[in-house]
Amino acid sequence: MKFVVAVLVSLILTFGAGLSISNASDQPDFHMDCHAARTNNEQFICADEDLLRRDAQMGEVSDKLYAVLDAPARAEMAREFAEWLATRDDCEDNYFCNAGMYSDRIAYLQQELDHMDAPGFVQKSAPVDTDGFGLVANAGIPGHNKETYPALTIEICKSICVQRPWCKSIDFDRTNGACYVQPVAEEDVGALRTDYPGHPYDHYFYAPRLRN
Repeated sequence: MKFVVAVLVSLILTFGAGLSISNASDQPDFHMDCHAARTNNEQFICADEDLLRRDAQMGEVSDKLYAVLDAPARAEMAREFAEWLATRDDCEDNYFCNAGMYSDRIAYLQQELDHMDAPGFVQKSAPVDTDGFGLVANAGIPGHNKETYPALTIEICKSICVQRPWCKSIDFDRTNGACYVQPVAEEDVGALRTDYPGHPYDHYFYAPRLRN
């Protein structure tokens, strides 16, 4: 255990704002701390809403994976994350470079989670895509819409959900692009409704916000 703590402390001193722990028993902080942004690239990320969203998504998936690893694997994940942070800084205020780094990292972490079959994170009813959403076609949750938007693409609808910290799922009407943003998912209501006339809805759950 002393070796693991020493490794984590060394990583903090080396790589700064992107990785921190509050005490010796805590896990690394996989989320950007903009109050401690040190490098130009960290400050660039903190000023970009989309990159911050990607960072938050990556942090959530990282937390889920870290929680199901044993001590040696956690130490290796901390070391690997520190290396990733250093490589991300090489992007030098380039949006596309940073966005690609986050997309690749999220996909990698999600793949690791899928292999680990982390309980309660990936719903068994549908696979989870690299954006964190899983699709259940021709289904929905009635009576729990907190926000509704007309005539959107599914990509924008998903983005709205990610930006709402309470959003756990969306129902998307394929016929007119209506987006229904919801604070509940299948795990909260027991079952999805699948008998809507004409089957206009697809249900998307946001996996990083499901219960452990």
